[in-house]
Amino acid sequence: MPVQVADSQTDDIGPFNRLSASQANTWEDCPRLWWYQNKMRLKFPQTPPLFLGRAVEECVCRVLMESPGIVFNSAPSDVLANGADMLLPLFDDELPSDFMKWCEDRVDAHWPSIRDEMHEEWSKNARKGGNWHEYSMDAYRDMCVSALRMHMDEVESCKDSVTESELTDWRNGVRPDIPAPDGREKQGPNPLARTGECTLVEAWEIARPWFVDPNAPPFSLNVIHPEHWFQGEYDLVYRHGGKIRIMDLKASRGGGDRSGNYVEQLRIYAMLWSITHDGVIPDELEIWYAGVGVRKSVEPPTAEEITNLESELNDLWQEIKGTEVTIEDCPPIPRSIRGFSEGGVKIDDPDELRCDTCDWAGLCPNGSGDDDLPDGGQHQPSGDIKVYELTPFADLKPRVNIFCEVFSVTNVPEKAPNITIEKDGGFAFVRIMVKESQGVLTYPADVAKGDSIRLIGVVPSTNWKGELQLKVDPHARIEKASEAEEGDVGLFDFQARWNVVGRVAYTTYKSGVGKNGKPWARKGIVLLDNSGRIAVEGWDNAWPSLFNTLKQGDEIAVLNVSLDAWAIDVKANLEKGSTMHVISRADDN
Repeated sequence: MPVQVADSQTDDIGPFNRLSASQANTWEDCPRLWWYQNKMRLKFPQTPPLFLGRAVEECVCRVLMESPGIVFNSAPSDVLANGADMLLPLFDDELPSDFMKWCEDRVDAHWPSIRDEMHEEWSKNARKGGNWHEYSMDAYRDMCVSALRMHMDEVESCKDSVTESELTDWRNGVRPDIPAPDGREKQGPNPLARTGECTLVEAWEIARPWFVDPNAPPFSLNVIHPEHWFQGEYDLVYRHGGKIRIMDLKASRGGGDRSGNYVEQLRIYAMLWSITHDGVIPDELEIWYAGVGVRKSVEPPTAEEITNLESELNDLWQEIKGTEVTIEDCPPIPRSIRGFSEGGVKIDDPDELRCDTCDWAGLCPNGSGDDDLPDGGQHQPSGDIKVYELTPFADLKPRVNIFCEVFSVTNVPEKAPNITIEKDGGFAFVRIMVKESQGVLTYPADVAKGDSIRLIGVVPSTNWKGELQLKVDPHARIEKASEAEEGDVGLFDFQARWNVVGRVAYTTYKSGVGKNGKPWARKGIVLLDNSGRIAVEGWDNAWPSLFNTLKQGDEIAVLNVSLDAWAIDVKANLEKGSTMHVISRADDN
């Protein structure tokens, strides 16, 4: 089976602490790079090719879900909205005479909407970089066609080589435990079955690879190591002809250092397949470079190599995920840039250094930065008589516990209830952002007016009216209780404003149009200190002009901010009365 889910009864690692092929490759590229991107959760610039690559993969998968045997060339993109079982098979004289032309027409049915959705997603990303209009949409559309041309090679091969038993089983409706996504749910003989020799329509169905269903929730189709410490997600798994062949689809031309990581990723996926399939090693591995129409073959690892690879990855998990890691454990030791030409062909390594193009050169000692990060302290702004205590990020407390009484409950169909609580004559709204966390309700299902409850780990903030609200996110919960516990506070007994200092990693910007039709914009800064990271955000007009001068490596203090949080992310909000001060400039170091 292509998918192996975690055993919730024995999984004590959880989805956010597993190792992945991309993390392993990042560590090999440079341990400090891994630290910035995975431990500090810094996000490198989100350029259009990242989103267009996802668009290509989704478009290809949506065409693969369809069939020339039930879908006309000119059918709308949502033709499978109600499932393939609702569509009647086409008669032989209705079948496309040119399957590759059918593939192109289906790409043209899907591509525009997928492309536009990805453009919108990129536009909304606070860390977006580059210019969307500098990239050829036609070139990426053609990559979809190129990938499907490679798939048609598989279909033709299947038609010519399918065995009688494989063909008979398919015609009788025999399907793998986890079939390739095809929109079918009904059991029994396949409605596209013919008699005699295998037809091209039948070969399309038999050869269809397993892939991530584009309608499935994100990360729901990962393959997870039986011991839960590793996970991955295959692109295409072909299973026809009694062979297992894993293909990695890349919306690129295959030149540059990254092609080396693609090879390692496929070998890791072969290891993962073998571990989850009783030692069976995939017969073939290929990288499909859709930008040049090249299929690069990668030699599958041997059983001994798989054992060694699993051991090495487990050691790496123990080193960087199974124990607490500090910046000292992640030294800046970049590996040499590897040379590849188009199609992933190995060439001589270039003379350039990885650090020359690193997104974090302004933070790293191998660039223009250093590891002497701010660690709280004090700051007295020029001309101000007040000295401000600066809190290290790890000591910020965005969450509180409150013992209180339910003042009112308003039930909302299919949503969490609206709750108002009372404490010492004050009132606050409880905003339940998530109904469940790890399969458990975040509030008592029978909560009612007059109940005594404890709000545990809620995040206090104010709504647009300035009223106090207490946010329940995945790390908070509501419990019925008879008495307060140690550490519980009153409604107004928590610290509302904080002062922080940190080194600038990057700035962010996002904008949109509100429900009232008015445009809005928010700016932000991601800061590092000796204990972690934090994002400071505020409305565009709340930031001083100083914001526009900030560069990576600058150190600033931001005073009188409020706190917000979502899961493990802590955010500081620039409020009325907040101020920003430059402590030092990166250019001065």
